[in-house]
Amino acid sequence: MAETKLNPRDVFGEVLLEIGKTDERVMAISCDSGAGSGMNSFKDALPLQYLEVGISEQDAIGICAGLAESGRVPVVSAIAPFISMRCFEQIRNDVGYSNMNVKIIGSSSGLSHSNLGSTHQALEDIAILKTVPNMVIFNPGDGYEVEMSLRKAVACKGPVYIRMPRNAMEMPVDPEKRSFEIGKGESLLDTGDDVVILVTGTLSIDALEAGQRLAEKGYKVKVLNFTTVKPLDKKLIRNAYKNCRLMCTVEEHITTGGFGSSVLELLSDMPHHAPVHVLGIEAGSTQTGPYRELLDYYGLSADKLTETIETYIHNLA
Repeated sequence: MAETKLNPRDVFGEVLLEIGKTDERVMAISCDSGAGSGMNSFKDALPLQYLEVGISEQDAIGICAGLAESGRVPVVSAIAPFISMRCFEQIRNDVGYSNMNVKIIGSSSGLSHSNLGSTHQALEDIAILKTVPNMVIFNPGDGYEVEMSLRKAVACKGPVYIRMPRNAMEMPVDPEKRSFEIGKGESLLDTGDDVVILVTGTLSIDALEAGQRLAEKGYKVKVLNFTTVKPLDKKLIRNAYKNCRLMCTVEEHITTGGFGSSVLELLSDMPHHAPVHVLGIEAGSTQTGPYRELLDYYGLSADKLTETIETYIHNLA
C-alpha cells in the first residue's frame, strides 16, 4: 500500500479550483460550510463562481437545480447528514427526477464527526440517496479517490453524490497503478477465491490488512475495492461470488440499505449459495468517541475484521 496520506478536504479544494479555472460553468455552492469543505481557495480566486447560501440546504438544492437548468455545473457541499437528509425531497424531485446536472458533496461522512454525536454522523446517506433516480454515488476513501470522484462527477452529465471522508487515509494502491472508471471496482489482493472481501470507502486499508493477515494464515483471499456504490460493478461482483466459499462486505455505514444490501440484491438470483455477511454499523447506533476507537467498537478495524471473518470461515466446516 502507498503510505502517503492526503487530507481529503485539501485535495477536494485544490481540484475544484483547478476545474473551476478551466470551466467557468462550474460553481461552488456552500451551505455555511465553505471552510469545512475546502472551498475557501475557490471563493477567494473565483468569487463570481461562488455562492454562500447559509444553513439552508433545501434552498441550496433548489438553487442548484436552477443553475443546472441554465447550463451551470453546481457543486454544492455541506456536512453529509444535513445535505443528504434535510433536503431529500428537493434532491429527489428537483435533481433526481429532473435528471439535473448537480453535484452534491456530503462532507465529513460516516463516523468522521465521531465526537459530535449521532446528529453529525452520516451512516444512512447511501441507503437514502441510492433510491434517487439517475443518481451516481461515489464513496471515496483516500486522496486519489476524492480527486478522481470529483473529476468524474463534473465530467459526467446528471446528478452525483460524493460521500467525502474527513480524515487523511493511506492509499491501498499506488495511484500510478490505479485506473478509475464510474461503475468499476478494483482488486487490492488476490491469493484465491475461498474468501472474498468487498469494501467501499474509508475502510479499504482495514479490509486489505485483514485480507493480508488471513492470507498469511493460509486462507485464499480476494479483496475488491469499490469507489462507485451506484452503479455497482455487477460483473466483477458476480464473477467473484461464483467460486467463493464465503463473501463479506465492509462499509462505514449502517448494514441496512447500503453497499452490502446492494450486493445482496445483485446476488439474489444466482444459483451459487455461499454465505454473504454484511459488516457495518447497526442501524440506530449512537456511540460517540474518537474515530479509530469507534471503528474498533463497531468491529470495523483490521483486528476486528480479521477476527470476525476467521470466525465465519471456521463456521463453514
